[in-house]
Amino acid sequence: MRLWRIVTVDFAGWTQYARVDQRSNTALTFGLGAALPMQAVRPTVRLYAVHQHEEGMVSVKDHPWGTLFGIGAGIRHRAGGGVSLGAEVPFARTRFGEIFLFGSGSATVFPDTSLGPLVYAGVAVGIGVNYLIVLGDQPK
Repeated sequence: MRLWRIVTVDFAGWTQYARVDQRSNTALTFGLGAALPMQAVRPTVRLYAVHQHEEGMVSVKDHPWGTLFGIGAGIRHRAGGGVSLGAEVPFARTRFGEIFLFGSGSATVFPDTSLGPLVYAGVAVGIGVNYLIVLGDQPK
């Protein structure tokens, strides 16, 4: 949700493969972000809290449904925070919003290093949608 075309409140999740111990990482994040409301390219920043499940690929293979729901064998639960820097490039506009390309780099930090690395770094690219939600009557 983007307020005043600048501030965002969001929830995001992902799953990824990590070479460290050949593990699967599934993360749920809650974040606050900001975007400069420019026309061609919008720089973005996001700060987030994260809860991550980390599990060896052997366990994923043996218990795929347990892994999906966070109840598989050998899951390590970790909490931390992170920052992401990126940009959005709008390429299509409709009366309901816009479609854009995005790219970002992120670093996620986990204070408890007894369960794994201190920092995970990543890069993301994709297509997103900003849609307009209007409260109240619209002028005709």
